[in-house]
Amino acid sequence: MAWYLANPLTDVQQIVDLAEDNFGWEVEGILTRSKEVFRHRVTVAATEQVFNKHREFLAVYKEGERLLGFCWFDRGGYTTYSYEEISNAKFYSVDMTLPAKQRVRLVHEMIDQHILWANMCGVPVICSTSIREDQNAFMRIHDKRGFSVNGSYAWIRTEKAMELLNDGR
Repeated sequence: MAWYLANPLTDVQQIVDLAEDNFGWEVEGILTRSKEVFRHRVTVAATEQVFNKHREFLAVYKEGERLLGFCWFDRGGYTTYSYEEISNAKFYSVDMTLPAKQRVRLVHEMIDQHILWANMCGVPVICSTSIREDQNAFMRIHDKRGFSVNGSYAWIRTEKAMELLNDGR
C-alpha cells in the first residue's frame, strides 16, 4: 500500500467512481453531475502533473488494484481581500467502507501531502473545504493539525503547517 501520483492511463476511472459513489449524492438537486466532465478534468490534471509538478497535485492510495483514497490540490486561489496565493483542496476522498481509523489516517496523510506540496510550490496559504452535510470529523482533524476552522473552511499558513509537521503534529 502506497501513495503515488495518479496515472492518467490507469487511475482515472477509479477516481471518478470513488468520488461518485461517496459524494455524488451530496450535490443532488444543486448541480447536474457529469461523469464525462469529471473524467476529463481528472485526466487533464493527472496528465499535467506528469510534465508540471507545480500546477496541481493528484495522488492515489491503493491496496493492490483497489483505490482506497485520493487527494487533489491546486493553486492559484485568491480571496477578494488579499494578494496572497492559496492552495485549495479539490478533494480529500477515501473509501467510506474502510474502518474509521484507517480513514482518519488517510486524511492525515492527505493533509501532510498538501502541506508538503504547497511548501514545495511556495504557496503561502493552504485551504481545505468540505461540501459534506456532516463535516465535523473532517474539520476536527484539521483543527487538531493547527488549522483555523471557520464553518466548512480550514485555513493555515504553509510556513506554520510545516513547523507543526516537523514537530510531529
